[in-house]
Order: sequence, then C-alpha cells, then structure tokens
Amino acid sequence: MEMSMGELWRVMGPFAKAIVLLLLGMSLVSVATAVERLLALRAASRDTARFEPEWRAVLQADLPPEERREVYDRTIRRTLLATGSSLRRGFGIIATVGSTAPFVGLVGTVLGIVNAFSQLANTGGGGVGQVSAGIAEALVTTAIGIGVAIPAVWLFNYLTQKTGRLLVEIECRAQDLAVATLRGSR
Repeated sequence: MEMSMGELWRVMGPFAKAIVLLLLGMSLVSVATAVERLLALRAASRDTARFEPEWRAVLQADLPPEERREVYDRTIRRTLLATGSSLRRGFGIIATVGSTAPFVGLVGTVLGIVNAFSQLANTGGGGVGQVSAGIAEALVTTAIGIGVAIPAVWLFNYLTQKTGRLLVEIECRAQDLAVATLRGSR
C-alpha cells in the first residue's frame, strides 16, 4: 500500500503535524536568513573601498612612524572586527537550525512510534498494517528534520567561508595600501 504525502498528512496526529510545521518554519527562517546574508556579503564585497579614506587619513597623520603604524594596525583590526561581526549576524540562526532540526524530527519519530505501539496494544494484537500509518508518520518527521538540517549546514559553511575570504581580502587591501603609502613617503 502506497501513501501519498497528502494521505500521510491526513492521518498524522496533531503532534506530528506540529513537528512538521515547526520544521518547515525552521527551514524558512534559515533560508531567509541565508539569502539576506548572501545579499549583505555581495554588497560588502562590492564596497570594500569604503574603508580606504579612513585608512589613508591614519597613514598620513602627523605622527611618529611607530605610533602611526600602531594606530593604523588598530584601525585595520577595528575595521575587520566590526565588518566580521556585521557579516556574521544571523549565522547562529542557521547553525542552530542545522544542528537541532534532526533532533526535532527525532522527537516526532519517538512519539509517533510510541503512538503506533499504543494503537497496536489497544487493538488487542492487530497486525502491523493497522499501525503502519503511525510508523510512517513517525519516520517522516525524522526525514523532514534531516531534510531541513542538510541545507542549513551547507548554507552555514558556505557563508562562513565566503565571509572569511572577504575579510582576508579586506586585510590584504589594507596591507597593500600601507606598503604603497609608506614606500611612497620615503
């Protein structure tokens, strides 16, 4: 006997439906957060030159060379920390969905199997066919939980690497500017 998703939804209990809706909500939140972060990363990578005026001002400040280098290094560090913090905003949501979705699905599975065996006990020794919908319902929640977690983990890893690369690019640009400016001032 084959069950369509619609039939399975119809026979699901309220708790299993709540778990499925929670997982779908978690998925939507993680995908929406990832899309917003991707757009923020794209905008930030196009706008890395915005830091240069502040950096140039520090490099051309009327300070002794050692002090100027110290101020410049602190300015770069502050820029990298602030930019990194801004770009990583929302990553915790994606990571939380990726790490907890399978467990949310597992809660639905455990309770669904308990309900299936309870139905089996209440029918007085009926066959597996009587509780197959309950077992299917239980396993579907785990499958959905895993299906929600995998894209969230992929998105988290992709965004983390893309952010790291952008921060390295910003730091390299700052160092190139320092070398060019200090070499030109000799």
